[in-house]
Amino acid sequence: MSALVAELEAMAFARAASAEANQRIDEVRAALEAESGASAFSYELFVPRANVDAFFLEQALPKLVYFLSCRGLRTRLTPGVFVSLFSEAGLWFLDAGELVERLGARRGLTVDECFRRWSDGGTGDPKALGAG
Repeated sequence: MSALVAELEAMAFARAASAEANQRIDEVRAALEAESGASAFSYELFVPRANVDAFFLEQALPKLVYFLSCRGLRTRLTPGVFVSLFSEAGLWFLDAGELVERLGARRGLTVDECFRRWSDGGTGDPKALGAG
C-alpha cells in the first residue's frame, strides 16, 4: 500500500466495507445534513492500482479543488462536502477541506494556493522552465 493512501485512510472520520457503499454514503450524507442544515455531497475517489501518488497529487487534487470552488467553497472549510475514498481495504470517509490541505501540503502548497491555481478561473500550474 502507498504511504500516501495509508495517510489518507488515517484521516478518515468513518469507514465501511465497500459492499455497503450506497447505504453508508447515504448515512454519512444524512448525518452531515442534520448537523449543518444544508445539503451534503459525496465526492468519490478510487485508489488506482498504479501511480497512486501522482494520481492524487496531479489529477485528483486539482479536480477536487475545482469541484469545491464551483460549489462556492474556496477555503479549508467545506461544510457538507465529504470524500468517499474507495481502496482495496474498503471505503473511507474524509473531510474534503482536510484532504485539500493534506494533498496540497504534499505538493508544497497552501490551501489558498490550491484554490488560486485550480478554482474556476484559476491560473493552473505554473509552466515548466523552457516550456513555450
